[in-house]
Amino acid sequence: MRAREWYWDDGFEERWDALGLYGSVVVEYMTRLFLGPDRLERYSLEQIAQGIWFLIGESSPGQSAYTLLKSNAPLQQRIGCVDAMTNFFRVFVAPAAPGTADEANNPLHKACYMWWDIFPTRGDDPSPGEANLHDACLNAMAAILRIPCELCQLSALHGLNHWHLHHAEKVESIVDAFLQNSSGLTSRMVEYAAIARSGRAQ
Repeated sequence: MRAREWYWDDGFEERWDALGLYGSVVVEYMTRLFLGPDRLERYSLEQIAQGIWFLIGESSPGQSAYTLLKSNAPLQQRIGCVDAMTNFFRVFVAPAAPGTADEANNPLHKACYMWWDIFPTRGDDPSPGEANLHDACLNAMAAILRIPCELCQLSALHGLNHWHLHHAEKVESIVDAFLQNSSGLTSRMVEYAAIARSGRAQ
């Protein structure tokens, strides 16, 4: 087993830059992946977890998710990519993570749980037009929260918790609707939702 992920290898940034991937191309590729996660069948769940950290993580050397915040890719294309994340959670994450989430020990569970935590914005960018992107992120989290999968719901709640600072009213409304319309929630989910609703989760 490798001591660290492949994207921390010496010289990776130079090889990545040499690909010449510009904003709209990166957004297009991520959107294709989120809409067609069957492309991941050849990889192990641990490898996919590494890929999530690489694509979504704000500290990733590839900085892929940052393209969603840059105006050199059309706004509607970037919003489409965020919308596609819901499909990824529904079609790939939920079947791959049935039952109780183990975000502390399972690499895939941890990566998915941290998705909106490591995403490079929490809705605080005041740039013109970006309010639409923020709405797309919040709507995606709301949709993921409705997927009947504990890991999906924890991921969305964890993200909403962080977005509460700048979007308190919308976050509280989303979590309230989740609690009111969901049946059979475990005590763990109810307690975490209550904490995330006010932005108090760690």
